[in-house]
Amino acid sequence: MTGRPEREWSLRAPDPGLVRSVCDGADLSPTAAAILVNRGIAGSADVARFLHGTVRDLTAPFLMKDLEKASARLVAAGIRNEPVLIYADYDADGATGAACLFLFLKEVFPGLPVVVHQNQRIADGYGLKLARLAEAAASGTKVVVTVDCGISDCEAVEFAAGRGMDVIVTDHHEPGAALPPAFAVVDPKRHDCPHPEKTLAGVGVAFLLACGVRRLLRDAGTCGADDSLPNMRRYLDLVALGTVADMVPLRGDNRLFVKAGLEEMRARPRPGIRALASAAGIAMETIDEGDLAFRIAPRLNAAGRVGDARRSADLLVTRDAGEAFRIAAELNVENSRRQREEERISREAEAALLEGAPPSSLGAIVLGDPRWHPGVLGIVASRLAQKFHRPTVLLQIEADEARGSCRSVDGFPLVDALAALAPLLSRYGGHHQAAGLALSSANLPAFRDAFGRLAAEYASRRGGRPCLEIDAQVGLEDISTRLMEDFERLRPFGVGNEEPVLLARNVAAERGSAFGADGRHLKFEVAASGRRFEAVAFGRDGLPASAGGRLDLVFTPQRSHFRGARSIRLLFRDARPAERAGLAGGGFGGGAKGEGPCSG
Repeated sequence: MTGRPEREWSLRAPDPGLVRSVCDGADLSPTAAAILVNRGIAGSADVARFLHGTVRDLTAPFLMKDLEKASARLVAAGIRNEPVLIYADYDADGATGAACLFLFLKEVFPGLPVVVHQNQRIADGYGLKLARLAEAAASGTKVVVTVDCGISDCEAVEFAAGRGMDVIVTDHHEPGAALPPAFAVVDPKRHDCPHPEKTLAGVGVAFLLACGVRRLLRDAGTCGADDSLPNMRRYLDLVALGTVADMVPLRGDNRLFVKAGLEEMRARPRPGIRALASAAGIAMETIDEGDLAFRIAPRLNAAGRVGDARRSADLLVTRDAGEAFRIAAELNVENSRRQREEERISREAEAALLEGAPPSSLGAIVLGDPRWHPGVLGIVASRLAQKFHRPTVLLQIEADEARGSCRSVDGFPLVDALAALAPLLSRYGGHHQAAGLALSSANLPAFRDAFGRLAAEYASRRGGRPCLEIDAQVGLEDISTRLMEDFERLRPFGVGNEEPVLLARNVAAERGSAFGADGRHLKFEVAASGRRFEAVAFGRDGLPASAGGRLDLVFTPQRSHFRGARSIRLLFRDARPAERAGLAGGGFGGGAKGEGPCSG
């Protein structure tokens, strides 16, 4: 099977005047300044907030529609000692949001009866369940607060209200045609919500609700002096973890959350996060957003993917180090199991693709199998979507129903596509980048055809092949300690503020050696202008047949720490044989094959 399709290279060309202004005003190198301008950050105020912003610069919480109303209801519940149920999604976003609210409410109202519930992914699926709400009503629950779910659960919210419970929905998913009939609906994606931050994670919305409660308590003097109320910074480690795990854009408030949350995590790690870091071999003093995304979050998510989701919130709220290490060890084992399942399903899915039409001829990839574990389908769908550059839907087919996950590429709006195909579906929900769905097995052929047509139409409007955006062209002599220090100032990196992608022309590639399972990865050295760096390619898709010769290399420079020694290595993104005709002038030059601005 072929690897990823050949990609267009698009070298960004920011306005030189803006780059000089940012360079001088922020004391950044021209390359780092160009990256900021590429991200749309050029005005002095925007640059200052990006580089120096703190949680004091967060948007006012009460701009969120219904947040003040929801805060007042929780204050009343705390004063009257009314039982509260926190109903959270089973993933890391839901777990961190639930932990944040639980710990905050128990701190400001120590005697308040608060419990957390997370669905079981396999047994319950996503969203509010009538049976659990009935149990809560029977036990005397007066307030239900959802975290990272509820916006599409109109029937369940009506059911709860009919049994005397006030439901506060906190969510960040797209609302349907009608909002649930809740006491309060706190979701920045409400069409009538004036809060400007529309891409918050579920944990971010939950945190703002806690901030609202604190604000009302402070203004009323209910809990005494302001310094007797919780310092909200202590919850930002949870907000950072959930925000990174849910892959929302790290811009605006989300970036401030993660930046401050990492500082809190390094200084005062809570037992659960410390235990997860220990299981992953991470030093808390140097933990960063990459560790959260690729090593901590997968272990936390393992609870919901292949095990009991409730342990994820339990791990985050415990103050007992022994209990934390015990749960973290269990999740580490389940994460290994998750990895094995993921590898098996990836192999089987790619084999299934081989049996049909070439992936390049498909508008989208839609595959199903009874043996596939639904807890890992989203991960595998993401991998296939990126490899083949096609929106991907993977399903577990069981009896008369197929359910699973879909992932987007190139901005294809998943939720809009699923809404257009709603008559074929029994349920769906999510974001434009990631969603879940269920449908009758009988509708699967029609769904496959219709979804593929929508994806193909979108791709034709966007125009052609996938695109690799390149921030700047540099020489290897520009890769320096100073540049890496500037890049540190641009962190945290993630969705919407990706790691810098650079291009170096006509570099010598030498001394290649394979490593990893089955030699899937490659180390080699690159040299030019008297400088030499180690480069590493994780997976060989996109790499010329030989690492020898001269290459035009697209890469991200990264700090490398090995046995106490520090160096800079180049993380391979793409490469082509160097084309000398296109080397002059600092741009792409004379029309080298496949180069040029991306369409759309």
